Amino acid sequence: MKLYKSITAAALLAFGIASTGCSDWLDYTPKDKQTYDEQFNNRTGFHTTVNGIYNTMTGSDLYGYNLSYGPIDIMGLCYKISNSSTAKYELCTAAYTSTYASSTISSIWSTAYNTILNINVVLKALDEKPGVLLPEDAQMIRGEMLASRAFIHLDLVRIFGPVYIVNPDGLSVPYADAPEIIKRNRLKVDDIIYNKIIPDLTAAQELLKNVDPILTEGVLNSDGGEDGNWFRYRQLRMNYYAATLVKARAYLWVNDYTNALAEARKITDDTYAQSCFPWVDPVKLLANNSNPDRIFSTECLFGFYDNKMAEIFTNNFNGTLDAAVVLKPRDGYTDILFPNSADYRRQSQWTGTTSISGGDLDFIKYKSFPTSETNPDFWATYYGLMRKSEAYYIAAEALNGLDDLRGACGYLNQVKAARGIDLIETDSPADFLKELKMEYLREMRGEGQIFFLHKHFNQSFATSNSDFNAHEAANKDNPTISQRYNVPIPSGENY
Repeated sequence: MKLYKSITAAALLAFGIASTGCSDWLDYTPKDKQTYDEQFNNRTGFHTTVNGIYNTMTGSDLYGYNLSYGPIDIMGLCYKISNSSTAKYELCTAAYTSTYASSTISSIWSTAYNTILNINVVLKALDEKPGVLLPEDAQMIRGEMLASRAFIHLDLVRIFGPVYIVNPDGLSVPYADAPEIIKRNRLKVDDIIYNKIIPDLTAAQELLKNVDPILTEGVLNSDGGEDGNWFRYRQLRMNYYAATLVKARAYLWVNDYTNALAEARKITDDTYAQSCFPWVDPVKLLANNSNPDRIFSTECLFGFYDNKMAEIFTNNFNGTLDAAVVLKPRDGYTDILFPNSADYRRQSQWTGTTSISGGDLDFIKYKSFPTSETNPDFWATYYGLMRKSEAYYIAAEALNGLDDLRGACGYLNQVKAARGIDLIETDSPADFLKELKMEYLREMRGEGQIFFLHKHFNQSFATSNSDFNAHEAANKDNPTISQRYNVPIPSGENY
């Protein structure tokens, strides 16, 4: 396998972390075991390494671009990519073996497994070096790393695995649960979910529920002063609630509605969790022209710090950009998404412009606003990757799958109420699912979840209400649905 020839697990041992960028530190390869021993000989070494893993996760190869608003959203047909000469067009039309698309897919695969192997080195060091860390610190690191390992693997399953409702016995990806450089076999989806991902997440929950400050003090999104920030800013780390949402995602991917519902309810039905992640305040959002929280950051369970976040809008969504560059909505798209213009998401995350054909809207979720350079608002540099509304959507889909349509509507309506729009009342499971999918499209744009939504249901969506469940009409030469979701494992991996 190319992966195991080019990635060395020991590459984690990064003495250059402090002086390098947030992704290239993993390229450092130590010459002997002494480097490993020195790296994990003290608390600072462990902390620096863990921070480096989070930095790599949120770099452009993974969640800082490829698996958020960039290629994965293009694959999910969130944008109108009409210029066939652009690299993005390859992804939009599922030409996955073309030059740019195959390179992008390869970078996702290799960086994901590189990060996982480095996580495994940290877990190994925790076993081999007891006493270096205080027990509480060691438990929290182990819990975060197990949850992060499961989180990345689940997305690899969702990208490279089969459409589950079509081919539940198909092979997905290997599960790397040790730092050894060996070729691992691809696993069936049920096998990797139930025997690898779920156990990692269960172990993470058990560890974190005893030590995670989020369960006693909340998200702690403020500076810790002399005590430091290691146990603070829990929305920037794989905390207990984030691990729980990943577990609900995993169960839902295999349509295990009972277990998905149980995990989602640990967030939706828990009073304390609601206090940690309150719904965005519409007064502060819509009546605030100076620094609106367009990210709805109070609702985010996990995300990352990005001090160049303003460039996301400037370089990608600004309607004045060249047509070959801008990631703009398809004509009439926002009218379909938001029949109620009072929707808080429509009011805060989209703005009218004359630069987009048809007088459509610019997506301004990531547009900057003036902040204090010394003490900016938390959401000014925060990119949310998981939010509590997803737990409500999971609970709603699970209850619908368990033939409790009334209960399903109840969970979906809690989000709708928090967005200032009309509630749903229906006796039709099909109509309910249609509205649930629309909610995902309104809520998760720019966060890398729309491709997974389409693949989960083995459907895509047209740009008219009358043809909602038909194939996407963004481009005339789109492939069939099955081709779109069969993302190939990079050819160099020899699977």
